[in-house]
Amino acid sequence: MRAVARRVSDGSVLRLIKSWLRAPIVETDKDGTRRVLPNRCGTPQGGVISPLLANLYLNPLDHGVNDTTGGQARMVRYADDFVIACAPGRGEGVSVRLKRWLGAKGLTLNEVKTRTVNIRQTGINFLGFNLTWRRSPRGRSYLHAQPSQKSRGSLREQLGEILNHWTLWRPIKEVVREVNQVLRGWAGYFHFGNSVSVMNRMNHYSQDRLRRWLWRKHGCRHSLWQHYPLARLHAHYGLYELPTKAKWKAAR
Repeated sequence: MRAVARRVSDGSVLRLIKSWLRAPIVETDKDGTRRVLPNRCGTPQGGVISPLLANLYLNPLDHGVNDTTGGQARMVRYADDFVIACAPGRGEGVSVRLKRWLGAKGLTLNEVKTRTVNIRQTGINFLGFNLTWRRSPRGRSYLHAQPSQKSRGSLREQLGEILNHWTLWRPIKEVVREVNQVLRGWAGYFHFGNSVSVMNRMNHYSQDRLRRWLWRKHGCRHSLWQHYPLARLHAHYGLYELPTKAKWKAAR
């Protein structure tokens, strides 16, 4: 609240935010039992104002790492998930200072998810991407960014929930429209960096999934591959195709 008060002078707004933070938490069990728990600290998870308050509270951490380390460390943060990049051998020292700063703010690191790695030896997953250090065919080193295995698995699960034997009764246009919404959203987020090869593989998966769904919907009367070629899936049924060109090539 002190951090908010440095930016907001309206007393009614401050009282509203304070009431928001003190509001109890209501949890509902599977059997329908409701429990009301007091909120003694922090900001409620899922609250519409919680991301803004979290960014406000952690803003000094961003500046503390990026502005006062003389370029020795660089932090990229999204909500409470962040990565700090620094020179080899400095990771442990940065980790100690980070824990000291968070401790003074009443926060702790999730030790299960927190680790110090050499990116040249071990890749990391961040915000759905897998980041690894690689060499190009020309011998240049670069940071390779592509959708992580978990992100790909999540897309397969979403498509599997739409294209399965329980949905064979639904109209084809309705199902394809829902599939396209999922694919477009996934492409809009993950079409970045070195995602082309992954996009190709996920295209094959979505095409095969829709082909088999159509085959079963039509009673398996036709040849699976001859009656549902790629051209027909996209031109006749309107299946969305994930982009398979790097963004810089498309811009050219």
